[in-house]
Amino acid sequence: MSLSRRQAIGLGVGGAASLLVARAVDQGVIPILGSPALKAWEDWNRRRHSGPLALVAAGILSASPHNTQPWRFAVGRLGVDIFEVPERALGAMDPFGRERLAGLGGAIHTMALASTGIGRLGTVRLLPDPEHPGHVARIELDTESAGAPPPHPLLPAIGRRHTHRGAWTGAVLTAEEIAALMAFPRPPEIGLRLFAATSADGQRFAAATTAATQAIAEDAAMMAASHRWFRHSRSEQDRHKDGLTLATSGTPPLLAAAAAMLPAPSAETEGRYWLEATREVHLPTASVFGVITAADPWHRRQGLLAGMAWQRLHLIATSLGLVAQPLNQLPEMIDRARQLGVASPFARDAALLADAPITFAFRLGRAAEAAGAALRRPVSEVIGAPARLGFEIDRAKAETAVRDAQFDARYPGRR
Repeated sequence: MSLSRRQAIGLGVGGAASLLVARAVDQGVIPILGSPALKAWEDWNRRRHSGPLALVAAGILSASPHNTQPWRFAVGRLGVDIFEVPERALGAMDPFGRERLAGLGGAIHTMALASTGIGRLGTVRLLPDPEHPGHVARIELDTESAGAPPPHPLLPAIGRRHTHRGAWTGAVLTAEEIAALMAFPRPPEIGLRLFAATSADGQRFAAATTAATQAIAEDAAMMAASHRWFRHSRSEQDRHKDGLTLATSGTPPLLAAAAAMLPAPSAETEGRYWLEATREVHLPTASVFGVITAADPWHRRQGLLAGMAWQRLHLIATSLGLVAQPLNQLPEMIDRARQLGVASPFARDAALLADAPITFAFRLGRAAEAAGAALRRPVSEVIGAPARLGFEIDRAKAETAVRDAQFDARYPGRR
């Protein structure tokens, strides 16, 4: 049986469309149900974990640089320990681990909020073991529910918070929204400044960020380090469950589907795309730019505190119906110059925007469409050995001593 020209064209178009859909699915542009790399979001939103495991389920949904997820957790009856994983590093993009610590701080803060949802009072202790600096925090949980705080109002935002790298509306934020974004406690070492994208400082920030992005794109070592965390195929995404993808790059769906037909981009090509997106999408469509400052950006405790501040700010933005995206090119280039031991014009640019060193930069605003969920490793893949064993024994001894003392006071001479 012969085919007419119209039938042949129809089959060709249909075949191309089918191939496009198949490639889009393979690149993660079109999400599929049951993806193991997205299950962690569903686990939290459906409350599939309870007790201390619920803290881990919340913590893994936090933001981290390039979605490196540089954490490991040890869970015990009395709480959770959080450990840094230096191997999940960004190399020349983050030579001192400053951004890695910010990611860990975000997880710590999210877990502290999540402790209010399990009916147990949680206490955060940063860097609890001076001999092991990689032990970045311990969240201790009371065994009694009495006196525990009510669920924090930001708990619903944890499962809805996503980084939005696409085009926004540019709509002006209200004074009430700005006040709400600023209204959370910060330690004295950490500062926060917001300024309108159309202001003089906003224009200064945009120019400096564009220049910093171009410098990164032209730095082969930095782009190679960044490119290592790009997951191009679904098999890579399902295997690693981390890193950046085309689906979360902010590329419009139709363009992303078309891009999915192309071979995986090189680090150099990725740099050109990033510069173009920064200059033509991220900066022009923002409503507000902002910076988080630290008295010493390379101090480990302050790095954690800065990440905690960013996570809180992003959760507040989510609760207000706003979107957010880190734009850390400026502090990244300052770090790179420090690593190479050269003078940096970007340090001068940063000094014009804040009266303390900038450790985190970002944009805020409104978008017509919500951002998609990024890849996450589930709870089962981030729990380590029982590193809390000694702590558990010490706490058990202390609890026993208290009960013995209460018993002796109530029944003197009975033992």
